[in-house]
Amino acid sequence: MINRVELHSAWNALVQSWRPVWQASHDNARWSVFASHCDRLAALARDGELDEVETAIAPLVDLLTALRQPGDAEKARVDQLLPGVFAAVRAALSQRARAPERSAGDDTLPLVVLLAKEIAPYHELLAQMVHYGYTFKVFTQFRHGVRYAVMNRAVAVVAELDGTLDEETSAVVTELNRCNLKWFALSPEGSFKVRLQAVRHDAQGFFVAPLTVNTLVDAVDPLAFESKDEPYRVLALDDSPTVLATVERILSQFPNIHMRGLREPSRILETLMDFAPDVLLLDFHMDGCTGLEVARIIRQNKAFESIPIAYLTSETSEEVQQEAMRQGGDDFLTKPISAAQLVNAVVSKAERYRGLRRLMVEDSLTGLFNHVKTKTLLQQTLLLADRQGVPVSYAILDIDHFKQVNDTYGHTTGDKVIKALARFLRQRMRRSDVVGRYGGEEFVVVLFDSTPEDALERVETLRKGFGGIFHQTDQGMFASTFSAGIAHFPAYPTMMELMVAADDALYASKRAGRNRCTLADRSIPD
Repeated sequence: MINRVELHSAWNALVQSWRPVWQASHDNARWSVFASHCDRLAALARDGELDEVETAIAPLVDLLTALRQPGDAEKARVDQLLPGVFAAVRAALSQRARAPERSAGDDTLPLVVLLAKEIAPYHELLAQMVHYGYTFKVFTQFRHGVRYAVMNRAVAVVAELDGTLDEETSAVVTELNRCNLKWFALSPEGSFKVRLQAVRHDAQGFFVAPLTVNTLVDAVDPLAFESKDEPYRVLALDDSPTVLATVERILSQFPNIHMRGLREPSRILETLMDFAPDVLLLDFHMDGCTGLEVARIIRQNKAFESIPIAYLTSETSEEVQQEAMRQGGDDFLTKPISAAQLVNAVVSKAERYRGLRRLMVEDSLTGLFNHVKTKTLLQQTLLLADRQGVPVSYAILDIDHFKQVNDTYGHTTGDKVIKALARFLRQRMRRSDVVGRYGGEEFVVVLFDSTPEDALERVETLRKGFGGIFHQTDQGMFASTFSAGIAHFPAYPTMMELMVAADDALYASKRAGRNRCTLADRSIPD
């Protein structure tokens, strides 16, 4: 069983203990502290059966075990080994959260298997899961269900517990874990004792009966539809080609890092605009200017005020470093550069920056792009389409009679309907498309390289599919629909004209009775 928190903590402690060794490679006491953290990570790898981590750290442990008179040669050897250990740890941390891979071209719906004493209580789930993009199977014979889940690469298994994990259920979930299948516990009670049993058997999550479709879908979506993040983008500004080559050599070992080098400080703003890095590595002393001055120029530009800046420097003065941090710096990496420290600093800062940026551009309820970001992406899409000479379709979707939903079932249920439509749209759009929430019950879809006819067909399919989803409440089940208006570029050549035309088409749908799509019909000008 992998404890990701403990593994992550062990790696961070190891890296932090390496910094003092790097600064004083002849100090036996510092090497001893570093060795203890390496031993801890090796033990976690061994106990968690993390073969890749254990293999990667073994040469490091062997070197430290035989170490008698440490010095620069040993420091250099360790620095060569640490990036490989880091890569193995990162792979192990992400492995448990990854859904079983499907072969190329396999577009079948992801499978969820439920192991239950009876089928009857789950008829509604069986009917609804397909509308949420899943195949759903219920088995009363638990071992048959496990065999089916393994053979058909289920993304998740839900095991019904009768208050506790009896001997048979324990054997079943042990087999699920052995086959690396994610499983969730479902119980009529949610006591600490039952939850503790589930956690000790490596349950991915816990449901208290009755199980609703929204609860189940929210839990399994991250497993079935894993998001593919773009590689971290790192920009290094240094007037030394040797330093840039060293940084590139270290970072090129990691496929999730894309690095660009720059030697001319005068090009920093245009490069930031073009490359949009997640982290900036900035030389502290350059011909003609200092890193502090470049950082001040960058921070004066609102678009770049939050980009993490790590200085590359041989400067060890604490007073100078504090001044640099006041001028917008986030970290110091001492030359010559430690490979482990560089990689750890780049990844940790890139992750935090992307997380903060995500909060700024996402709608808090749905996770879709918010109003401001959606308009920005629409403008960028239109500029790209104009350069490439391809059409763009723009659709506004509005949930029908949404006030009645809130008045009848409450705002909590209304929020669930909004989240259901957001999820429905997100899972059915291409990577080149944009899906955003404009506010309230209104959504926007931007379809790149899509003719009006294609867009109308796709939005119609979405409309019919969403209408088949039923929402469960204490007052019974109900379905919602949406109306849509669609306009296209280049028939409407500016962003404002496009948005107004789609809005007019939406209200035409509403006047015609709702639950329909209307296409703005202006012809493309000669």
